[in-house]
Amino acid sequence: MHDPSAIVGNSTGWAPFVCERWRAERVREVSGLVQHPYLPVDGRAELVPPSFLSAQYVDAFDLGIPDAPARLNGGNACRWLADVRVGEALERNSTVVDVEVKRGRTGRLELYTIETVYRRTADSRAEVAKLRYTAIRRFPQSPTAPSASPGPRPTGNGRPTGAELPEGATRVFTATVSPRDVVRYAVATEDLYEAHYDESAARASGLPGTIVHGLLKLAWLARGALEYGGTGSVLRELSASYRGMDLVKDDFTVWVAPEPAGTGATGTRLHLFGQSRGGAISTVGTAVVEPVPTSSISSAAGASPDRARTQTRFQTQEEE
Repeated sequence: MHDPSAIVGNSTGWAPFVCERWRAERVREVSGLVQHPYLPVDGRAELVPPSFLSAQYVDAFDLGIPDAPARLNGGNACRWLADVRVGEALERNSTVVDVEVKRGRTGRLELYTIETVYRRTADSRAEVAKLRYTAIRRFPQSPTAPSASPGPRPTGNGRPTGAELPEGATRVFTATVSPRDVVRYAVATEDLYEAHYDESAARASGLPGTIVHGLLKLAWLARGALEYGGTGSVLRELSASYRGMDLVKDDFTVWVAPEPAGTGATGTRLHLFGQSRGGAISTVGTAVVEPVPTSSISSAAGASPDRARTQTRFQTQEEE
């Protein structure tokens, strides 16, 4: 049997990366993000979507991570160090920093932690974002498929039962992704793993059906944080952990709860929750949101009034 820890330290080396407009627009469209400054205004390029750099495919095989009967995403995290706009040329480097082997309910699990750094290509080589990603390789002992995010049924108002969701959480929106949009997203991010769009391939891997990209769920959580924060908000930190799978064509509801401590020096910290169709919380995350100056918000709103009506909830804390 191979030694998974032998690949710790493997790296892709620095390689050029361009924030291509068509890719950024596809991620924004499929996730439903329609807020400034993530929309173009007055001829100036918009910021790339908060999940955009995390969503860009890193070839695990190039890093020495093996194939497996099922490949899953355990979680993602991104810390933005500077604004990055659509069209910018960067470079990136990915490194395997940790490996863990576990025995799961259905067999052996190998968890590989990958860190990716993006930086400017100019003389400064200034870092703009640091990412972390957990790649899971599952080697089941039997073909028994896991259930898709089992859990309690929602109550009459759509709120999950149980203690996972704080009382002060606000339901922001519900999204549903079509098979066509899954393919559009897969092409834009170069994540062409068949489990996302090929029913037979997904079931052959022991999955309950075609599953939503974990990174698309991250994009939905990012959208929820920004809609909660209001027009002009920007994300400085974003993370998500995937506790369960969500199937294509099923509803996915985003809930947001503010940190009890409130707004700090580095922005407002939010807790994010993704609720599956059955009522369980399949995805949990955090975000740090900062408002931009009021003048910038006014300019963006004036350029596209139909897409700039999201009222900030940092002040109202109203519950839908």
